[in-house]
Amino acid sequence: MTSPNTRQCLLTSTVIGGVAALTAFAAQPAAAMVQDEPTSVSEIVVTGSRIVRKDYNSTSPIVTVGQEDLQATGSVTVEGLMNDMPQFMPGNSHGSVNPGNGGQANLNLRGLGSNRTLVLMNGRRIVPSNADGTVDVNLIPAALIKNVEVISGGASATYGSDALAGVANFILNDSFSGVQIDAQYGQTERGDGTTESFTVTVGGNLDDGRGNAVLSIGRSTRSAIMSDARGFSRISGRNSVSPLGVTTFDSTNLPSQAFINSYLNCANCVTPTGEFGYNTDGSLFSHVGAYNFKSPGGAEWDAYHEPGVAWAYNTGATGMLSIPLERWNAFSAVRYNLTDSMELYGNVLYTQYSSDVILAPTPMPGPSPTYGFRVPTTNPFISADLRAFLDARPDPTASFGLNKRFNAIGGRLAEDSTTVYQVTTGVRGDLPFGDWRYDVSAQYGRVDNQTQQSGNVSRSAVQRLLDDPTGGASLCEGGFNPFGLTQLSQSCINYINRNSKNATLSEQSVVEATLQGGLFQLPAGEVRVAVGAQYREDTFAFRPDAGLSQSNPIVDHLGADGLPDGGKIGGVEVAGFNPVQPLTGSTNSTEVFIEALIPVLADKPFVQSLDLNLGYRYADYSTVGGVSAYKADIDWAVVDGLRVRGGVQRAVRAPSIGELFGNRDISSPQIGSPVNAAGQAVYGGDPCDIRGAYRNGPDAAKVRDLCIAQGLSAAAVDSYVFNSTQIQGFVGGNRNLKEETADTWTLGFVYRPQLENPLFSRLSTSLDYYSIEITDVVGTITAANQLQGCFNATGVTNTSYDVNNGYCQLFRRDSMTGNVVDSLGLQQNLATLKTSGVDLQVDWGFDLVDAGMPDWGALNLNFVVGWMDAWQRQDAAGGPFNERAGTIDSTNGFTFPEWKFLTSVNYSKGPYGVGLRWRRVGEMDIYRTDNKLDAINYFDLLGTWEVNERVVLRAGVNNLTDQDPQTWSPGIQANTDPSTYDILGRRYFVGLTAKF
Repeated sequence: MTSPNTRQCLLTSTVIGGVAALTAFAAQPAAAMVQDEPTSVSEIVVTGSRIVRKDYNSTSPIVTVGQEDLQATGSVTVEGLMNDMPQFMPGNSHGSVNPGNGGQANLNLRGLGSNRTLVLMNGRRIVPSNADGTVDVNLIPAALIKNVEVISGGASATYGSDALAGVANFILNDSFSGVQIDAQYGQTERGDGTTESFTVTVGGNLDDGRGNAVLSIGRSTRSAIMSDARGFSRISGRNSVSPLGVTTFDSTNLPSQAFINSYLNCANCVTPTGEFGYNTDGSLFSHVGAYNFKSPGGAEWDAYHEPGVAWAYNTGATGMLSIPLERWNAFSAVRYNLTDSMELYGNVLYTQYSSDVILAPTPMPGPSPTYGFRVPTTNPFISADLRAFLDARPDPTASFGLNKRFNAIGGRLAEDSTTVYQVTTGVRGDLPFGDWRYDVSAQYGRVDNQTQQSGNVSRSAVQRLLDDPTGGASLCEGGFNPFGLTQLSQSCINYINRNSKNATLSEQSVVEATLQGGLFQLPAGEVRVAVGAQYREDTFAFRPDAGLSQSNPIVDHLGADGLPDGGKIGGVEVAGFNPVQPLTGSTNSTEVFIEALIPVLADKPFVQSLDLNLGYRYADYSTVGGVSAYKADIDWAVVDGLRVRGGVQRAVRAPSIGELFGNRDISSPQIGSPVNAAGQAVYGGDPCDIRGAYRNGPDAAKVRDLCIAQGLSAAAVDSYVFNSTQIQGFVGGNRNLKEETADTWTLGFVYRPQLENPLFSRLSTSLDYYSIEITDVVGTITAANQLQGCFNATGVTNTSYDVNNGYCQLFRRDSMTGNVVDSLGLQQNLATLKTSGVDLQVDWGFDLVDAGMPDWGALNLNFVVGWMDAWQRQDAAGGPFNERAGTIDSTNGFTFPEWKFLTSVNYSKGPYGVGLRWRRVGEMDIYRTDNKLDAINYFDLLGTWEVNERVVLRAGVNNLTDQDPQTWSPGIQANTDPSTYDILGRRYFVGLTAKF
């Protein structure tokens, strides 16, 4: 870990640069402050290579977007633009509420996972914000971004671990002269989702041009939107855990069917194992069919109670749709030529932001001896109707299970506050021989996060109230009546409510040295090489509130294999937000690398030049030992304007701190619903649910037998209903993990026609094929995939419907209710993940007069399209590959459109400009169903006006047609995927950029 003194030196040396920027500004003549510092284009370095060379072209598939593309989104953060790009699948974004990530925004290149997407800033790593090594792009100051370069395929030979899917390199303007003010305001058509940003940047040259310093400070905000503010999400988050209270009687002690038929006045209208809720008058109703339901009134209660359809509570009426954000950014950079061959440089990035998330009030699931409550039959609040149910059981004195959602306490609120700083300092320059140059640098980054949670509930406190002979009146004023709409006194709220505070600290230190230059001449040109060494250390510490890791003595013990062994250990004391355990860990690596650019042929027929780019990196990790990465790429200039590029790369990713050292935490994984919104049976939810496709398909009898073999009683199996979309599970790390290995193949061409006709002088086209295959994939088999694998959803994972099948051993059923519990999500080296496809980018600009029209201005067109040929995952060696290309399912972030477009047409005439942007997400199959989602199109309009040489105004409308998102499943957040589809609707923004 970097010492405090070292950190202080790094910070001090670079903050001086910010002060120097102000000094330089004060000393500059006014005329010199209008334009940015000109950037030399004689020698450049492109993302994906360490070698600087004149007129260098990327040998990897690369897509570049600029500041104007970011401004066209109207967003104050960058994830909106990145998720619009065809190369990216949805990651965490402003709409990722549940599951969420504390307001962070993560990038997911090629859908291979944000932990396999390396995010760089000016070619250097950014300190991770999570235990899995992912970077929160919210910390990047949007106003300073010059462009973003995205390359696909492994880049481990160049940058090290994490770059299996590729690299997103955010290039900031760190060489600026003058003063620039940028301001923007936006709001949705419905008057919510307000965004504001304001940034001031000052910079100037030092000591007659021997250096430059820049300082930028900005603030941006985004207001929250609640789910009930949009029609598509107002009814969402279907859940069986109700504020009315829910009882599911033990399968071994059921009320008689005759009694239930008589009470509900129907013949076999509901089964004994169905869930029963409590009306406000003390009577009971059945969740299955909603028989005898008496609504208290309101969207929460009336959304899901049509006769014949299972009643459920509507959590969408109380949850959040879009997460708010308040962010301060500061960036300072300085460079100074100490001598003609030595330049000192440094920069500081500082970000502080806060974000809040509101979820529906705490549900306490059950009933089971592991997770739910047990109510004694002596409880004084038991109504006459409930007493009749209890007396209709074989053992009328036995306790019974209870679920409860605690609306009386209010929603679950998580307030995140995050502070990030990263300091880089170094020296670079020319060596006294040839054109060799050196660069020695050190950087330190730190992320501090504090999360305050309210709305949690103490399990033991609630159980004490239920067990108390007075119904809890001896413990708090009025006691606790769990049956029906509960009104709690403030003293009872204080008795069961638990607030918590969690802290996270992430640190990264990197020391690196590189040399590069010309080695010797070949007939086709000069061989150039880059060599270097790097030391990197990552540490992570998560310290949860004591209450979130505190245990009580009712959870089944898990053996060495991660499965219940029959014993008991403490369970989590607090419910609400997922309980978590402390996590600490560190990793480090020592790495050496070499890259060579070898001219093979030149000036031959159909070979203007043929260059070979070779790279190799050896890394010694403290966790997995030595690993190697390499690349071999070609750059072939065929004729004027036509280049062919491609190659092969071997990339590696060492397991992250969270994957290695994560403690076993309770989770609430999504499994979807057995029926869709139209009530049709689908392959989702619990396969034993009598409403789903498993129990109504060709193998229904085998499914039934497997349900019984897992512990669902024969008396309950033909009436079993599981009316929630989530189950209880465990997640955790594994210190025995080994590295992932990826092989990438790419082949493409770039065409820039060298024609005298000015109509085509600014035309550029690239077409690239990619194929990425990752083996020993680190991950977990999701709860949904566990159930699908066990119950043979694909027809190949468990053809004998054997209870001892590997998928079936990853979860168990509660002995009393038969509900799925303890889904095991430990990190493992699974089998293979692979994807392939094609990217096309076309850029074309021309003056209208060159097209034979009057001189009315100029047009610029940009067209980026991604075609996903395949996206396949194999969970076990020799097992089947699940094809996901062109599909979407009920888990946020598992969206794989086969086609995705991002197109813009911009017209300019003098100081005026107008642009139309077209975003298209292609048609997708809803995974494991016969249903489809149609393609969806979004249009954005942007106008600009250069008032004078100093001031530019802009205004825009996003989602011009007010297109609602595609909705398809009651089992996911807001009935849609909020990162793939636009959840805000039509919105407007205005902005200003002024330079002085």
